[in-house]
Amino acid sequence: MQEELTYEQAMKKLEVMATQMEQGEIGIDEMAERLSEAQKLMKYCHEKLYEAEKNCKSLLNVEEKT
Repeated sequence: MQEELTYEQAMKKLEVMATQMEQGEIGIDEMAERLSEAQKLMKYCHEKLYEAEKNCKSLLNVEEKT
């Protein structure tokens, strides 16, 4: 991603895109471009969630051992 977004910012962008697509505010040419961006945002969000889950599990394991 060009800019470092928070998870919340990425999700908000996805929500705005979905709303615009649902309401027909985006033409076909722009929609193809937006779908590509949406795919990148979804991957980014998935990776952020995975990292957060991994960190939580790591913290829980540390707490259990002490």
